[in-house]
Amino acid sequence: MSKSTEIGFQCLSAFLLGFIYYWIGYELEKTQFNYLLTLYLAAFLFSYYLYKSGIAFTKLIGLSFLFKLIFLFSIPELSQDFYRFIWDGMLNTKGYNPYLHLPIDLIETKTIQNESISPILLEGMGNLNATNFSTYPPVAQLFYTISYAVGSNNLLLNVICLRVLNLLAELGMLCLSMKVLTHLKLPRKRILFFILNPLVIIESSFNLHFEVVMLFFLALSLYYLITSNHYKSALGMAGAVVSKMLPLMFLPLLFPYLNQKKNRFNRDQILRYCKFLGVLGFGIAISYVSFLNVDILSKSSQTLSLYFTSFEFNASIYYILRQVGFWWSGYNQIQVIGTTLSILTLVVILCLSLKQHRIDSKSLITLMLFSSTCYYLLATTVHPWYLMLPLFLSIFTKYKYMLVWSCLVVLSYSAYKVNGVKENSLWLWTEYILVIGTIIYEFSPERKKLKL
Repeated sequence: MSKSTEIGFQCLSAFLLGFIYYWIGYELEKTQFNYLLTLYLAAFLFSYYLYKSGIAFTKLIGLSFLFKLIFLFSIPELSQDFYRFIWDGMLNTKGYNPYLHLPIDLIETKTIQNESISPILLEGMGNLNATNFSTYPPVAQLFYTISYAVGSNNLLLNVICLRVLNLLAELGMLCLSMKVLTHLKLPRKRILFFILNPLVIIESSFNLHFEVVMLFFLALSLYYLITSNHYKSALGMAGAVVSKMLPLMFLPLLFPYLNQKKNRFNRDQILRYCKFLGVLGFGIAISYVSFLNVDILSKSSQTLSLYFTSFEFNASIYYILRQVGFWWSGYNQIQVIGTTLSILTLVVILCLSLKQHRIDSKSLITLMLFSSTCYYLLATTVHPWYLMLPLFLSIFTKYKYMLVWSCLVVLSYSAYKVNGVKENSLWLWTEYILVIGTIIYEFSPERKKLKL
């Protein structure tokens, strides 16, 4: 193939990929699953071709951000969560604590009624959001407040502000991740598995989910951890936790990492770990100062518990156990099963953390990947954007199964119908058989190395 022909194919692929993102952002409806599936899979193929086509690394980074900018003026269609983001920002600017007030109650107050955007937000967020307290941590609340302070009653301007903030966070995450890759002596090009991934582009830049902000702080924490600046690493981890709570699951894994001696459970290790947790706790506490209230713990835990005892979507192992529960008792035992699976996840993470007395940086990130993978395989709810965390961690390891899962998770969108949400068992089985099959293949001693 001549050089000019190769460049022509590259340009055509980039144009078609951009057109796909435009169509998803401005023309597609949430219930048009067949169109979404076709466009999403095509986006993966074109992205993979561009990755392998020999285009310079910096140009691919630039292309990935150009694709994200295509969504700049679009209103998210595939998720309604952004309405709650803007609502929380509105409450913060009006002096209300978002952790203490239900949207369905506040809509009756004069202050909120004076905001012309409030009925739009209440209707858009749906009944589930409107009848539960906010669970978004302080850093997320800060971003939502900035957005509403700029956008006020203009829905599109709020969306644009949130989108720009996400892009800035992703840019910071990109820079830090390349530093981590360099320290680990891994190719910087691996970051493209994340920033060029259609899952990330759609769920972050289009649907405005906050995972990239959490990942910016997590990348910051990993960078300082690898460079032995433990206090700054702890503050970075605090930033990740108060963006999204999920990084808390990684804390047990830091215990063997902070061991710098041969013997297990030595005094220096325990002291170093306690100092890390102390700085982490201080950072988290400071971020919650402006939200402190005697009722905040009970009301927030009330909503958080729903994720383990009431909500269910795109699950795998849980759905199998749920069916067994139906056969045994005749009703959905989500409270028992969800709680048990959460405890099992914690046990697995503790076992991983105590298996070896000392681990290096690569092993730490690999165990983080395994922990988050276990968490989502045992979870009752797995929305597509949740997978950005293990996908990000996977770029620092030899494992590629998260690329497969990030491609197949689009099948969960088959649940969204005109008249509500109804999951399709065939698509669920397809997703998880292929994902778990890939995981088994990668962990098989006889496997061939995947060359991607």
